[in-house]
This record gives sequence, C-alpha cells and structure tokens, in this order.
Amino acid sequence: MLIIGHALVPFKAFYWVKLISDITPSSSGSNVIFRFDNINYKQLTDICRENAISFAVEIYSVKEALLSNAAGASYLVVNDKVLAKNVQDLAEHYLFDAKVLLRISQEKEIKDTAQLGIDGVLFAKGEK
Repeated sequence: MLIIGHALVPFKAFYWVKLISDITPSSSGSNVIFRFDNINYKQLTDICRENAISFAVEIYSVKEALLSNAAGASYLVVNDKVLAKNVQDLAEHYLFDAKVLLRISQEKEIKDTAQLGIDGVLFAKGEK
C-alpha cells in the first residue's frame, strides 16, 4: 500500500499545477497534480507525458478515472471511499497503470482503506 504524506514514510510530494507555465524543467522527477476539470487538462497531460513527469489527477467520477488512466496518469486521487472502491475495482479489472489514492486526514483511516483494497492513501502533507 502506498502511503503518501505521512511523517514516518518517505515520499515525493505532489505539486499542484493549474497552468501550463506551472510545469517547469525542474518538475522532472516530481509528481504534479491537477484536477480533471482543469481547462488546461489536455495540455497538462501532454506536457507531463512528453517530459516524463509523473502526474496525478483529482477525479470525481468513474468516467474521469477511465479517461485519466488512458491519458497516462500515474495516480488517480479520490476524496470519497465509495468512488475509490469503484475505481479500484475497475483498475484491477482493466489493469490500470494508474494507482488509486484515497485522500485521508487521520492515521486510523489507513487500515480502513487497506481493507477496501485501495492502492494507497494521500495525506494533506503530501500535497504542496
């Protein structure tokens, strides 16, 4: 299980980007994150792929998960346990390359997330 943003576990933080100019040459080797509904979604995914930048997409539906995985996302960030479980089931069935991360706020949620079979968790400290 991936645990991102916990003080006891080393991690590479996710850097929020909204504009194409937010992605710089120094972004290589980093993780960037943006929302699926970002007006620049297509350009952001293209730039990340072309520059081998790992990217996460914050998603709110199964359709967004399917499209983001197909676009090359490394991570699908979900805020809701039910949606996370649905997306995880699809990820296993269709062998997604992307990992499903459930955004959590309390350490005790790690166990619940693991029992649901979700790939990982993302704490607030894992996002900048």
